[in-house]
Amino acid sequence: MRYKIFTAAFLLLCLIPSVGMLVLPPTQPAANEHLSPVPQLRLADGRWNAAVLDQVTAYLADHFAFRQELVTANAWLHAGLLASAPIEDVIVGEQGWLYYARTLDDYQRRATLSDDELHTIAQTVAQMQAYCAARGARFVFTIAPNKNSLYPAQMPARYLRGAGESNAQRLTPLLAQYGVHYVDLFAAFAAQQEVLYYPTDSHWTERGAALVHDWLMDALDLPHTAFADAPYTTARTHRGDLYEMLYPKGRARDVQQQYDLDFSYVAPPRTAQDILIETTSPTAPNGRLLLCRDSFGNALHPFLAADFREAVITRQLPYPLEQVQAGDTVIVEIVERDLAELLAHPPALGAADRDTEGG
Repeated sequence: MRYKIFTAAFLLLCLIPSVGMLVLPPTQPAANEHLSPVPQLRLADGRWNAAVLDQVTAYLADHFAFRQELVTANAWLHAGLLASAPIEDVIVGEQGWLYYARTLDDYQRRATLSDDELHTIAQTVAQMQAYCAARGARFVFTIAPNKNSLYPAQMPARYLRGAGESNAQRLTPLLAQYGVHYVDLFAAFAAQQEVLYYPTDSHWTERGAALVHDWLMDALDLPHTAFADAPYTTARTHRGDLYEMLYPKGRARDVQQQYDLDFSYVAPPRTAQDILIETTSPTAPNGRLLLCRDSFGNALHPFLAADFREAVITRQLPYPLEQVQAGDTVIVEIVERDLAELLAHPPALGAADRDTEGG
């Protein structure tokens, strides 16, 4: 009788995740997670879907009831007992810090770009600058540092930092050689005493974004609000992207700075990750901005938007420089770990604008 009770209890536990799918709301993705879509018996062209059973398996694995709760519990056990993450995208660091695993190649100096590739990147950026200048626009280029490039102290000791220079360090003198108007955020952040990246996120804080705004606008020699001296409030409201990936049901939050910014969205974005965001600020001191950015622009673009009467904020690749108009300001921001994207997605520039030569 005892064995029958144990067997029945075990079967009941096994059925809960599947039966729960019938009565609970659909499982939502966490952070940058992509869940398997509902499998279809027929393809778009009417043929039978030969892979439907594999797709059903993937769908059930991603959508079973209480999945997020179980994923969170499993992550807490790994982090607490093994000081590691059960998912490959997150590195569990010291003192509650989390790092993005995609930055390891830069951190350990693996898979570095070749000298020829770095020259090509520098030349591509120089061509972008020349193209914008030919259209009567200002231009500045900057690289957002990986979190562990600035704050390596909480990285696990098992990840040894590589010797030699990083791709960004090797690229910097080449940008100077090609005459690129470049803002070195590595040096600017290193000069700051306060920590300007979130402990559980891969990005800079709002305070960090405010300072980046100031450094870029100073380099462009344009009138702007000095957010370094502007008042702000703080609240423990920021849910880190790495934290959400690791603990989808966790409730911890990082301290977030909140500034008073004067601008409006032309159309409310669905998220800060939208491919195209447009803003207006009628009383701003500057004309039109084209900001070519990645996810680091999520926090940065509101500060810039407050200083331009119009702003076009885009994640499009290749960069849509054909939109540049006379009098525009063009800012190109790319994160350190994605420098190779400039090789994979060079902007389509006219032949006449490709004649930039190195200094």
